[in-house]
Amino acid sequence: MSNSVPEISRRVALGTMATAGLAFVAFGPRGTPEQVGNRLVLEYWEKWTGHEAAAMQRIIDAFNDSQDRIYVRFFSMSGIDQKSMIAIAGGKPPDIIGLWNFNIPAYAESGAIEPLDELAEAAGIRRDRYVESLWPLLTHRGRLYSAVSTCGSVAMFYNRSILRDAGLDPERPPRTIEELDDMSERLTIREGDGRLRRVGFMQSHPGWWLWQWGYHFGGNLLDQEANEVLADSAENVAGYEWVARTAERFGGRNAETFRSGFGAYSSPQNAFLEGRVAMVQQGPWLANVIDAFRPDMDYAVAPFPVAESVYGDGSPAGLLDADVLVIPKGAKDPEASMEFIAFVQREEHIASLSAAHCKNAPLRDMPESFYANHKHRFVRVHDAIANSPRAYHFPRTRAWPQYQDAMHTAFYSVWSGRSSPLAALEGVKESVQARLDDIEHKRSLREGVGT
Repeated sequence: MSNSVPEISRRVALGTMATAGLAFVAFGPRGTPEQVGNRLVLEYWEKWTGHEAAAMQRIIDAFNDSQDRIYVRFFSMSGIDQKSMIAIAGGKPPDIIGLWNFNIPAYAESGAIEPLDELAEAAGIRRDRYVESLWPLLTHRGRLYSAVSTCGSVAMFYNRSILRDAGLDPERPPRTIEELDDMSERLTIREGDGRLRRVGFMQSHPGWWLWQWGYHFGGNLLDQEANEVLADSAENVAGYEWVARTAERFGGRNAETFRSGFGAYSSPQNAFLEGRVAMVQQGPWLANVIDAFRPDMDYAVAPFPVAESVYGDGSPAGLLDADVLVIPKGAKDPEASMEFIAFVQREEHIASLSAAHCKNAPLRDMPESFYANHKHRFVRVHDAIANSPRAYHFPRTRAWPQYQDAMHTAFYSVWSGRSSPLAALEGVKESVQARLDDIEHKRSLREGVGT
């Protein structure tokens, strides 16, 4: 596999590199000299900080101690997707990058990362080791471009004490959207003037995945084969109609005033920890926040409810997200980079990294000790979602950032009452479909020129 400087269009460099970007390429992280003998030094850029970065540093230390040929040097940074693309286009890439899985289509189509099929096969990285729904997150157009570092599925955390105090059974969380609405209303407390003091559940909190409600009504956002945007499908409209009903019940402005008083996610003032929100959609990492600030909290986790019309087969639905490792074009020795990535894939390292991040593991079969020692006592719920045929993920398109922004804009337009769900989602369909058509047209031209 070639390790030459990539033929990423210079338009990428010129369009992406402002003065600060050029300075980053010239003077960005290169570390301080270290005595590493005659080892090949690989630079690994990652987005994690704090305990998450420390967990990966322990694996890096173990790798560096395990042999005397390669030395991995770790750099943690913000804005990693933009900085990495700038460095690759400028001919100064690191050797390994930790990205989000939704970055893969844009990086792959830009020629910014190496396809890993052959390297992965040689390293023993096989699809059958991993949770089935995870593999598509690592690929693009049928080729493998990344390996997983961690993954997490999104579920519903609920405060058992609040349910119990309201006369509800804390052992029976809502299973359908209809049950969730009923329970939410019973858990909501309003002041005499109508102001909210506590809500059962509100779709605008935490506001991280405002695009995905249609999936819980049996929908999807993209027909990958037809390259068709499905934002205005009946299922997605039903999801946003549910949002509109909730906003009307709470009073959209009233709800946003209430939400504006929430504290930071990773703090004791987290709205769920404070009891201001009784039920919240979150990933397994919330258990780390609870453990840090409210270790005595009486909570539980269940799959997020689905519409009654699609409930019944016993398969939980939920978003599966993943952090991934890639090898950029221009990396000095892709085989050496893959040697480190394969080291991370070992069961013991996947287990320690997943446990430290308080996430479910990406491997199909984990030892019982992983669950017995895990800080998140409900991690098996996230496991079940990840292994479910109804697990879903970010649509695999390089237009996803624009698509997500459009869906979030549509959400708040519906939430505030400025637009009907159908009109808002038709607007998304029109704008994003134009973007997808343009991308496909340019891709066809590139492939045509190359034939």
